[in-house]
Amino acid sequence: MNRRIFRYMALLVLLTAASFLLLLFTFSGNLGAEIKGSLRTLRVTLIASDGAVLFDNRASAEGMENHLGRPEVQEALQKGYGESERLSGTLGETTRYYAMRLNDGNILRLALTASGAQSLAARLLPLLLFCLLAAALAAFLMARVLTRRLVGPINAIDLDDPDIGPYEELLPFIQRMERQKRELAGRRSDLEEREETLRMIMQSVHEGLILIDGHGKVRMANLSALEILGAKEAAGRNIVELCRDADFLEKLRMCREGARTEMVFRKEDRIYSVFFNPARGEESASGTMILFVDTTERYTAEAQRKEFSANVSHELKTPLTTISALSEMIAGGQVKPEDLSRFGEKIHAQSRRLISTIEDIIRLSEFDEGNAAREFCRFDLKELAASVAEALQDKAAKQGISVEVERGEPLMVTANRRMIDELLYNLIDNAITYNRAGGSVSVSLKEEEGFRVIAVRDTGIGIAKTHLGRIFERFYRVDKSRSKRTGGTGLGLSIVKHIAEFHGGRVELTSEEGKGSCVRCFIRGKEA
Repeated sequence: MNRRIFRYMALLVLLTAASFLLLLFTFSGNLGAEIKGSLRTLRVTLIASDGAVLFDNRASAEGMENHLGRPEVQEALQKGYGESERLSGTLGETTRYYAMRLNDGNILRLALTASGAQSLAARLLPLLLFCLLAAALAAFLMARVLTRRLVGPINAIDLDDPDIGPYEELLPFIQRMERQKRELAGRRSDLEEREETLRMIMQSVHEGLILIDGHGKVRMANLSALEILGAKEAAGRNIVELCRDADFLEKLRMCREGARTEMVFRKEDRIYSVFFNPARGEESASGTMILFVDTTERYTAEAQRKEFSANVSHELKTPLTTISALSEMIAGGQVKPEDLSRFGEKIHAQSRRLISTIEDIIRLSEFDEGNAAREFCRFDLKELAASVAEALQDKAAKQGISVEVERGEPLMVTANRRMIDELLYNLIDNAITYNRAGGSVSVSLKEEEGFRVIAVRDTGIGIAKTHLGRIFERFYRVDKSRSKRTGGTGLGLSIVKHIAEFHGGRVELTSEEGKGSCVRCFIRGKEA
């Protein structure tokens, strides 16, 4: 490579020298011819020391004025030579004068008009410019050709399959590039593998996870986060485009300043705890990680727990207050002997109500903790339904309500008999309690898609649509005043739901206000 560059540079120098010599030769030849022509127009004057003109080749000396006062003459007399430039009265042109004192004291003066010098320059300038332009063009073309020949082999090197060609000096450079290329490929592979691992981890996380860079743009977001924010794609978008919640953006701003923050974020019917954590670089926060944790169930359970506690306190306090007040009156002798029986009946009724509520709470607690006994046996579901209806006949007769249980072939099931008995009792009892005077209750039992289906229909007051979604909640009552009169605890249908689910089934409710309701319980049983 060094030899190649040297040859090209030497060639370029030779070309420049040749151009210079050619220019010099051409210029000197033309300059000589021009000088010869200029000598023919040269004016020569011989002046005596007293200023008298002795000789002039362009005019008669006899008629010329004394030249002693001429500047060039005065300067020549004093210094031996002198020069000046002015308009010549004899020639009528601007003239350049040069005077020299001779040994005999006379002055020899030469004069050349400016037009002659300008003519000389004007005739030589085009030739000079042409020569310079030709030399520059030749140098440019030669430099271009030499550059292509010099750089061409370098540009032709294939970095994937390097062949240095004539440039052996490039071998260390190519080898270094190869090493760096392999290192970069290895690092890129590691980064891609890490990014893919991170992406897989993020997508496998059930919680919503978002990574945001220092400019607020989303670098990565898993499917859960996209569902929460209601977006199809998030990468590359600014987080403000995805969530405009003011509290959310304020917490994000605080996190970008380096603080760990959290908030409760509500989206439609879901509740999320959102955690903001700064992703720190070497000196300052360079990004943010946002984690969405669905806490809807926890918040709902907490709300239900508080409501349940309040309801339990109320349901237990009411009968206990009544019992305490009545017993205090009896103990204080404030009750007449003939009223003791009536007061005793009230205390007994409130005690039964209290015991029933406590039993229902214990039963629900067993279901919640998974401690309900799986004492399964085989029995006829229709026979059990008939016996429960028979036990409630007196209550139905007081309201003029007829209770009819579907008869026919036995419908055998393997289940917890005590629980199914309680399920039937609660359903039929509710159908009687919330019925109209002279109404009816019908109980049908059949097999459907592997389930034993218990359907209890009534012609009662029905349930408004606004209550259907909460009818199976604990202590929830549609008509609280009626429940107080009938002594209901509000736990019956909740127990029915848990019993059905305990047996691998479910409960469905359809109702129309003013026309009645139908509750269908699906029990998965076995005939063996």
